[in-house]
Amino acid sequence: MADLLNPDHGLLEQRLRKDLHDTGEVIPGAVVTSDLVADTVELGEAFRVRRLVVTILIVAAVGVVVVAILVSPALGRATPTGSYRPPLPPDTIELGCYPLPRGLTLDFPYQVRSDGDVHGRRVLTLHWDELAAADVRRRLDAALDHAGLPRRTATVTPFPDQPADAIVRGTVVLRLPVARLGSADPTCADPRTTKRFPDDWVPSTEYG
Repeated sequence: MADLLNPDHGLLEQRLRKDLHDTGEVIPGAVVTSDLVADTVELGEAFRVRRLVVTILIVAAVGVVVVAILVSPALGRATPTGSYRPPLPPDTIELGCYPLPRGLTLDFPYQVRSDGDVHGRRVLTLHWDELAAADVRRRLDAALDHAGLPRRTATVTPFPDQPADAIVRGTVVLRLPVARLGSADPTCADPRTTKRFPDDWVPSTEYG
């Protein structure tokens, strides 16, 4: 067929006559008229418009995909750090929010679970990690002796039926003199840091 995208009416009519003459046995008596030429031109225009629309849609789709790939790192994708542990509140004792009595140090791995004043005494509850209960008891006794505090200040209670590879092994409860707030760090006003939970807070493991 003639070029339908840039039609020359004269050439198109000659080509139509030739094509129809070649198919005379199939379409007997076919006549090329100006209407036939006009219809052919209109058909070619429709093909051109449709091809243009399809091309524009394809280009637009490709552009959207490329833009999405380029901007996706800035749309909520976390920066890989290799660490998938959620951020934890800082340790209240290390911050000095409510410091331990002078000379008392804790030289075993622990997490503060709760802290508060009960009947004129500070009750500090810890969970300890990895060590056997006897080792924790020995370290606590040495620390209490160094600080001039009685050994009964601390109780050590291992969790029952712990597997051999358990990380958290048990609970330490320290009954100490009442401590005053000892740091102006803003995080010391957060109960999630100090573990001094208000009475209206529902007990939860979400506090750290």
